[in-house]
This record gives sequence, C-alpha cells and structure tokens, in this order.
Amino acid sequence: MFSTTSFAATEGAIKSVTNSTYTGIAADINLPKSVVVKDGYVNWYLGIGASKVEGGISKTPSGYKVFLNSGYNESGQNSKYWNTQYDASIKDGDRVNLKIVNNGNGTVTMYVNGNPRYANQPVYGSFSQYEPVKMVQGVEDTGRNSFSQASFSNVLLRADTSGATYKSWNGSISSSFSKHGTYGNSFTVYSQVSLSASLR
Repeated sequence: MFSTTSFAATEGAIKSVTNSTYTGIAADINLPKSVVVKDGYVNWYLGIGASKVEGGISKTPSGYKVFLNSGYNESGQNSKYWNTQYDASIKDGDRVNLKIVNNGNGTVTMYVNGNPRYANQPVYGSFSQYEPVKMVQGVEDTGRNSFSQASFSNVLLRADTSGATYKSWNGSISSSFSKHGTYGNSFTVYSQVSLSASLR
C-alpha cells in the first residue's frame, strides 16, 4: 500500500467554470459504476471561486470521503479551512446530491443529500458574495487509477443571496472548459456541461 507521502504523485483535472458569478452551486454527482484506486485518490467536486472553496467526494484506497476545502493551502495548511470524513454509505454507482452555499459572512456550508455536512466553515482571506462556480473531476496518483463514466446532472446555480433563485446550468450559460496537470489528458470527456468523463 502506498501512502500519500511515499510516492511521486501526479495530478490531473478537468473543469467547467461559469463566466458569470453566483452565490452557490448544487448538483447530483453520478458516481462511476467501476472505480479503481491503487494510490492517491480520484475526486468529483463543486467549487466557488477560482480555487478558494472546493467540496465534494473523493475515493482513496480506503474508501469514499466527503471533503470541503475553504483555503487550506492558502492559509499555510490551517486545519480550520479543511474538513474531510470517510462516508461508508457512499458506494460505486451512487447518485449523491451536493450543494455548496456562500453564506455571505465569510463562511460556506456544504450539504450532502439535503443535510448540512460542514456548516459555516470559515473561508480564508477575502471572499466576495458573488464568485464564479465550477464542477471538476480530478485525480492524483502514479498513473494506475481509473474510473468508468462519472457525470454531474441537475446542476443548479444559486443566483441570489437568499437562495430563492436557482438557474439551471445548461448550454445557455456562458462557461469555460479546461484541462489541468500532467494527467488532464487522461480523461475522456463526454460532455463539458454538465461535466461527464471517464479516466483512462
């Protein structure tokens, strides 16, 4: 078994980002029916801001985890900006609903299947009420992880501060798609909006 500190991990990701700004994002993540994780992790997540707030689901050799990052690296790895827990209820092929809300007071809350998992988590540094939002699929490994098709669906953009208005993120919403890292090209992309792909 490799640990995250004893192997030369390489990253890759694909992401779709809105060109307009919102106060949150919600989506169903349709997890792949087949996932192989030999080392490191694979993940599927939503985000608010360029890289400030990112929350979603990862799978490691030990199982599925639910995480919320709100400035961990920028803060010098201060643990109050990072939460993660194993979740034994999540299985390959599941559909999991995620929602991340910018509370407007320097905190964010992430909901999993309608229930708050990480509430009022502080965000490091300045954080505007309205920010671009994104959906991402990623990997960090030595090149041996893989998964069958994983897709986001029912992606909703929180368009006001009260949560009364959500817009569907479809082809009419201006957005940008990009690949990142050495393994960005290891993804086969089936759709950019909503983001759907497989790995290797």
